[in-house]
Amino acid sequence: MTDDTGELSPREPDSPRSPEGKSITRAAGSISAATFLSRVLGFVRDVLIARLFGAALLTDAFFVAFAIPSMFRRLLTEGALTSAFIPVYSDVRAQQGERSARLFSGAMTVSLAALLAGVCLLGIYFARPLVVALAPGFAGSAEKLGLTARLTQIMFPFLFFIGLSAIAVGVLNSARRFFLPALAPVVQNLVMIAALVVAGGLVEANAAVKWLAWGVVAGGALQLLIQLPLISKLGISPIPVLPWRAPSVSRCLALMGPAAFGMAILQINVLIDRWLASFLAEGSISYLYYANRLVQFPHGILSLAVAAAAFPLLADREARGRHGKGEGSARSPLAEAGRLTLFITLPAAFGLIALARPIMEVLFERGAFVAADSSASAAALRAYALGLVFFGFVRLMAAAYYSRLDTKTPVRCANWAVLANVAGSVALMFPLGFVGLALATSLASALNAWLLLAGLRETEDWPGGDLARAAKHLLPVSAAMGAGLYLFNWVFWPTGADIWMRAGFLSLEVIGGAAAYLLVSWFVMPDSAALWRTALRRA
Repeated sequence: MTDDTGELSPREPDSPRSPEGKSITRAAGSISAATFLSRVLGFVRDVLIARLFGAALLTDAFFVAFAIPSMFRRLLTEGALTSAFIPVYSDVRAQQGERSARLFSGAMTVSLAALLAGVCLLGIYFARPLVVALAPGFAGSAEKLGLTARLTQIMFPFLFFIGLSAIAVGVLNSARRFFLPALAPVVQNLVMIAALVVAGGLVEANAAVKWLAWGVVAGGALQLLIQLPLISKLGISPIPVLPWRAPSVSRCLALMGPAAFGMAILQINVLIDRWLASFLAEGSISYLYYANRLVQFPHGILSLAVAAAAFPLLADREARGRHGKGEGSARSPLAEAGRLTLFITLPAAFGLIALARPIMEVLFERGAFVAADSSASAAALRAYALGLVFFGFVRLMAAAYYSRLDTKTPVRCANWAVLANVAGSVALMFPLGFVGLALATSLASALNAWLLLAGLRETEDWPGGDLARAAKHLLPVSAAMGAGLYLFNWVFWPTGADIWMRAGFLSLEVIGGAAAYLLVSWFVMPDSAALWRTALRRA
């Protein structure tokens, strides 16, 4: 939490919750709200794509083409850059002052711009081989291969803009500004929706899909541009200098290496899962896809929001501690963020398990997606939901290491988790089918979270006691809420009613379950009321 000068406010010793914890809750509320809006607009975008292009050549070509720059984005910017940039930026600011931090961010901007420009040029030139490598089946159709390569060439500059936007996000997050950076993807979806609407009324489908590709690039550019005025207003604009003018650039790039390697491992893990699923019954890949999309919804708007809000605070406290300018222990904000993660992910996990079947039915059961598909996808969703809490803790605990300028330990833990996932998938896929693959993912995430938490045990940052006490209160309440929802749905679900009545009934179940959880947790967990009152005030 900051005062008017931008400095960290002192901890209030008599408060049941620290200012840092309140700051995390408020920031997480902002990020969650913006992310929720982005996910809703993303769903609208996908509906429009399906309506305009169907599920044939054009959609296949677009999704494969979009996946190529998106893959480089995940490897180079989304995880690696953020995990390295924010702690180094905070360290430079604490040690050398605001101007040096601006010089560092400017040097990183120049370095990243040069790197991304080179990658984009190579990607445009080698678009066709990239498509063949990632979608070898396209090589059998000259039309599909040619269209996909052309769309890839159009969309590769998206990587350049979204990469520089990651620098802007890091600078604003370090200044405790979270809502606008989290809102930036909303602009991306709005531009793509506008491209679909306009192109759908003006040109034929083959031209419209190229409009959509240009919309991706325009959306990426706007994500960067909308953040610049606030950066300028706060007086923290990067000062462009050559990389060797800011020595901390080499340190940041060195930290990015292990993080990028970790992201590559995780992407390989996803590919292995899909490869294994291809040996199972037809539909297995689709069941896992739909289930994973649904479990990522609460993960994205809840637990990832908490980790994103806590990370700059952890990094700043660690930097101040290293240079003798304040408390260095990250224990308080890490414990607060961990308790908040439990508070929101435990009921979400049990809610998904209880209502998996009606959720799949309401969202997808129409047309070629029949009742059997809903039941199968619901089974996969329940298996993924078991890992929802651990998905959140992996990101949060990794942020604690990144704040200490340690990117190697999370990678080592991820390596063990990937090996466990592969071994578990092979062991469980034969008796349990695709559900075994989802269950193996959840178990591997639990292992990853445990390894990360255990690594902090001998430090002042270890939040194990706080988390154990919170879980002792919240786990029974969440389980009881989930059991109640399951029984209520089993007795009263309006089978055979029209889709709107079933959607309304499902909404009432979700609202009722959340209200019951909040009411009971108010009494059983001493400061749970403060947790969600702060979130509601922010909303």
